[in-house]
Amino acid sequence: MIKSLIKSIPGVKFAEEQIARFVPSIYGMPSYSSDGMFLFGKNIESLKEGRFLKAYKAGVNSGHKLSGDKKQSDIHIEWRVHMALWAATHGILLEGDFVECGVNTGILSLAICDYLDFGNKNKKFYLFDTFAGIPEHQMSATEREARLKENEMLYEDCYTIAARNFKPYSNVHLIKGEVPSTLENVRIDKVSYLSIDMNIAAPEVAALEYFWPKLTTGAIVLFDDYGWINYREQKTALDSFANKHHVSIATLPTGQGLLIKP
Repeated sequence: MIKSLIKSIPGVKFAEEQIARFVPSIYGMPSYSSDGMFLFGKNIESLKEGRFLKAYKAGVNSGHKLSGDKKQSDIHIEWRVHMALWAATHGILLEGDFVECGVNTGILSLAICDYLDFGNKNKKFYLFDTFAGIPEHQMSATEREARLKENEMLYEDCYTIAARNFKPYSNVHLIKGEVPSTLENVRIDKVSYLSIDMNIAAPEVAALEYFWPKLTTGAIVLFDDYGWINYREQKTALDSFANKHHVSIATLPTGQGLLIKP
């Protein structure tokens, strides 16, 4: 089983004799196997803590369509949520508000609000989204086919659901519409946490350009799609931005990208 698991991972080319010899004896079974990852010998205590599990449940039970099955809400993105909670826990200590561009029903942002007891924090959380999928006219020619399929399979009008989810938090504000045209609809002076997850390159770069001068030193920017092969155009565009500003984006095994504002 171990051999078949590893051989199924794209890009991993261990010789069979090496797998048979070392993996079972050193690493055993995967400690985490989900979201496109098989992780061996890794400590996952953080994903089992009661506080984390409560926050994670709040996010994945947000009413999304991403599982493809409305009866199954858990899409098992624990490690991705863990990274978002880490980034937000860091950002809560800095000057500035929180921003998420690409929200859907609020999986990450709901988990953050629960984990940090955000309703009692002296910050605001601004959530930008169409709340109805990816704008077709913003898709590039190379993005179009895959993103249209995503719209059909994974997204629907969810503004009512999202509004209900965040109703308990008076300091969380939903801004409905396309990025970047909606960004100036609210005044945001400083940002200490920025999440970008809009599935196509154009609005992601536009959001990063808009918020870059507003980011507090040390602020975290988390890109949800950065390291996924099927979203290569986003990585290319974001890397171009990073190069112009003499910074770099870390690729995480979760498929996320991580950037810290100098």
